Amino acid sequence: MITKTMKSILRGWPVVLLLGTALQASDHGDSTAAANDPVADLLDLYAFGEPFCQAQGGVGCEQPPEELILALTVHRDATGASRFSSGVVYHFYIENDSGQDLQIDCSFSAEQVVSCSGWNGLSVEAPVGQVVVNGDIRVFAGLRDDPSFLDTEALQEFAEVGVLAFSPPGVDHFAGRNVLAIVLGIQTDAFPAGAAPDHNLLKVWAASERTEGAGLNGGFTGSWYNPELNGQGWVVEVASNPAGPDQFVVYFYGYENGEQLWLIGSGPDIEDNMATVEVVRTSGADWGNAFVSDDVTLETVGTMSFEFSDCNTGSVEFTPGDTSLSAFSTNIVRLTNISGRDCQLLAGGQVDRVGRPGTSYLMIPEEMWGNYNTSSDPDTWLLAFGDEIESALQLLDTADGDPENGFYDPQTLAPVFADDRLQVDIQKGQTGGNYFSIESSALVPQDWNIAAGRRPSEDVIDPTLGMVVSAWDPWVTDYVDANDVPFLQAFPFLAEPH
Repeated sequence: MITKTMKSILRGWPVVLLLGTALQASDHGDSTAAANDPVADLLDLYAFGEPFCQAQGGVGCEQPPEELILALTVHRDATGASRFSSGVVYHFYIENDSGQDLQIDCSFSAEQVVSCSGWNGLSVEAPVGQVVVNGDIRVFAGLRDDPSFLDTEALQEFAEVGVLAFSPPGVDHFAGRNVLAIVLGIQTDAFPAGAAPDHNLLKVWAASERTEGAGLNGGFTGSWYNPELNGQGWVVEVASNPAGPDQFVVYFYGYENGEQLWLIGSGPDIEDNMATVEVVRTSGADWGNAFVSDDVTLETVGTMSFEFSDCNTGSVEFTPGDTSLSAFSTNIVRLTNISGRDCQLLAGGQVDRVGRPGTSYLMIPEEMWGNYNTSSDPDTWLLAFGDEIESALQLLDTADGDPENGFYDPQTLAPVFADDRLQVDIQKGQTGGNYFSIESSALVPQDWNIAAGRRPSEDVIDPTLGMVVSAWDPWVTDYVDANDVPFLQAFPFLAEPH
């Protein structure tokens, strides 16, 4: 199953399919901001009506009230020591076919208690690891088995040889791995009525927002340099200031006209992954016990601006003032760090988003991952990303050697994929189909008689590639058809962690 948990595997994957045309395929969780902030890094979203185990025979199924289940997974390769952050809020956005916008927000305390609230007074709190019900809503948050299943090596080979890459037996890359999960159950009676008596179609997506702890932290403290310019470099500190904001402190060591040069500076100008400080050259004082503070002369020589890509790489630009020093810029890498001090590059605001499992991972270029993840208005998605999605669909259609045999032409499919939200009809029973069934019914057009959405047990690589490559004739499969462990028959439905 192609899912957002592929992010580290497919990062930077240049796809060349058959005819040699290049497509940059990716997952939209792979921006620097998401990759550096694991608890804000969204993996997969599930939305389903009746428990999926009922669709598989119903043996041992819980008999809950009629409800919509929303399950969001975050933090790939989580462990028993992994914790949710009190600085991240998880938003579940829901639009119904009457045009009403609904929202549920979940946040965590430092004591690991989840609090979720929504429209008309929906609210519930629960300690991590426990299920709590309050009126029309129930919640579970905690460590779970990763519900994704996919042969990632075959998918990587697919980038070069097309559908010939897939052959039995498939190997599930995610077997034995865990994630953090938030699972909600909302009774269907709590939703506003739909546009018709026999329909209540919801479009669902989720986003993570970092509200605290964004920007550079003390983990960036250490020595930095450019290996090609060994002999000059920077010592930087991100220092706490009890009287105000954190300070970015810089010590530059280098040379001017053959003489050793030191520049120093500090200031609070820190925003996300960037910092700018005014630097000065010092002179005038004597050595040791002969030092007199009043003898020190400070000459402001310019500013240094730092931008960090991650905890080990970045760049610096020097802008001179009224000085003999000239402007320059260079890339830098970490040389040393502080023992025992973790480093994370955290971005404020919306960090990541997730909807369907079939858009971002193959259709958005790497250079657009950050913009894709932080785009918060579905009405703008087609204009912002439609051209790239259409180009990707055109290329994917050639993967079986037979272009123009996809389910629909790329120009028709691109707007549908650009609306990257799961569609689920809570007035319908879960009687089959896949996560794209409602959308494909609307394209035909014909009415739908299923809830659709996405169940954790659903294999999504087969219908995704089958649809855009061959119109399901022949069926495309990676030969990994099920999760490595059985799903639970009762809420929260995701399997116990390994």
